[in-house]
Amino acid sequence: MKRIIKIVSLLLVIAFLSVYFSSFNTNYYDNKNVLTEEAIKRFESDLKNGKKINVNNYIEREKNYNNKVSTTSLKISKLIDNCINKSLKLVIRYLDS
Repeated sequence: MKRIIKIVSLLLVIAFLSVYFSSFNTNYYDNKNVLTEEAIKRFESDLKNGKKINVNNYIEREKNYNNKVSTTSLKISKLIDNCINKSLKLVIRYLDS
């Protein structure tokens, strides 16, 4: 019994530490709107020339990586999700009555 408690405790500590340290590596999405050096130079030259400034002209557009496989798998995933949700609702209604 003591051995099982030690193993479970060790697994919980490892899981906690892995989640804790993975939270430090989330700056990819935080830096989405950072301007590149080229965009900064274009911004400064447009500012000097007195052109109208639009922020969207200087932020890089996000690439679209969608293809047939990813869109199909997304549709299948949504279909499975809807089926599971409906079946769980039916089960809960049945158990409730």
